[in-house]
Order: sequence, then C-alpha cells, then structure tokens
Amino acid sequence: MAVNPNFSPRAKEDYRLVKLALDHDDQQAYAQIMARYRDSVNYVLMKMVHNPEDSEDLTLESFSKAFKNLHKYDPQYSFSTWLYKISINNAIDFIRKKKRE
Repeated sequence: MAVNPNFSPRAKEDYRLVKLALDHDDQQAYAQIMARYRDSVNYVLMKMVHNPEDSEDLTLESFSKAFKNLHKYDPQYSFSTWLYKISINNAIDFIRKKKRE
C-alpha cells in the first residue's frame, strides 16, 4: 500500500522509518521512531495519569505494543496518529484497571 500523498515531509519520513523497521528489522529505525515521539507520548500520558513513573511505564509499553503491531499500521494515516491512539488506549486501560483495584 502506498503512503498518503498528502503527508507532510515529517510523516513521509515516519513512513520510511516504519518500512525500514518492518522490511529489514532495522533497529536504528526503531530507535529513531522512539527518539522522535518518546517525549510527546510521555507528555500526553502524563496529562492522563498524573504520575511520572506510571507515564514512563505506559510510554514504554505503548512503544512495545506499537512495534509489536507495526505490521497493522495503515500508511493512509499518519504514523503519529496511530501511535498516539495506541498510547491513549493504553492509558485508558491502565486508569480503568486502577479504578477497579
């Protein structure tokens, strides 16, 4: 499937990194993706859970889930949107679980 032609240069670079990670198991591509989005994902999660340790754990868990399911990413949509959705859903599950305890 082709990348969305309306993507910004940054989104096109994200797609290139995703392809490298998927097609060649390029560890450097995974590292670049994580370096690019780690702080912003952590910031969003911190706003949701209000705890630095929990937000850091959720950030790492979110990247783990995203990388494990990278083959499900649809390049018609921005990678960052897909990653943030995974992160937010991860935080919602965490908050629900915490409320039950």
